[in-house]
Amino acid sequence: MPTSSRLPSIRPTTRRERIKRNETTIHKDDIFLNKNSPTKFEFNSGVAEVFDDMLERSVPLYRECQDLTVNWCKRLATPDRCVYDLGCSTGSLLLLLGESIPTISRVPLIGVDNSAAMLSKAREKLKNSPNSVDFIKANLDASFSFNDSCAIVMNYTLQFIPIENRAPLLKKIYESLIPGGGFILNEKVLSENELLGETFVEMHHDFKKGHGYSKMEISKKREALENVLVPLKLSKTITLVREAGFTAVDIFFKWNNFAGLIALK
Repeated sequence: MPTSSRLPSIRPTTRRERIKRNETTIHKDDIFLNKNSPTKFEFNSGVAEVFDDMLERSVPLYRECQDLTVNWCKRLATPDRCVYDLGCSTGSLLLLLGESIPTISRVPLIGVDNSAAMLSKAREKLKNSPNSVDFIKANLDASFSFNDSCAIVMNYTLQFIPIENRAPLLKKIYESLIPGGGFILNEKVLSENELLGETFVEMHHDFKKGHGYSKMEISKKREALENVLVPLKLSKTITLVREAGFTAVDIFFKWNNFAGLIALK
């Protein structure tokens, strides 16, 4: 089992540092309040502008899941081996990783996204990061070329990739990791049970309402995400990860229809 002993003196992230993630200006998500709101969800400049607020108010326990992911990356971090954030969006996770993994550790941090607007936000957010981060604009598929990696993260990203492209990408991720490296996958999932699945969706909508979204906003966004965000049953996702080559796979986080997986090579 990989441990943080690979790295020199990595201290825990403090509460003050966790608060620091919000020092950049956060704009309120009101995209689906407008009459001219999009009929199909896209990661354009409008979404990039409000994406941090959208995640905080749409994904249950988003910060806690980020902190768990950072802790896994710290344990897996290995000098001269990369940590990738695939679908890095505005760079929030990379900001935390930059604060948590010291430059002296020689662990390259790399963010990948296919949205120029998201990468622009990420570069701005991380301009004062204590650890340098490289950004790559690219589509995530089996043709993407990785450097040798100790940790690869996908935070609510695999669900946006066409189903037929997921298995080849996961295989490429497995092949790119060093022995003992890890893949951290956070994903929206479907329930194994139809009745429970409906209840999970209702509870998720209640969560959004509790964070200020109207019934109309929730409905319009759900329609816009149709056939764009395509979740699978958790059992199917685990099967895909195992078929990629991972043998040590487990759930480290679960909130109804949201789950986090850790898979070690």
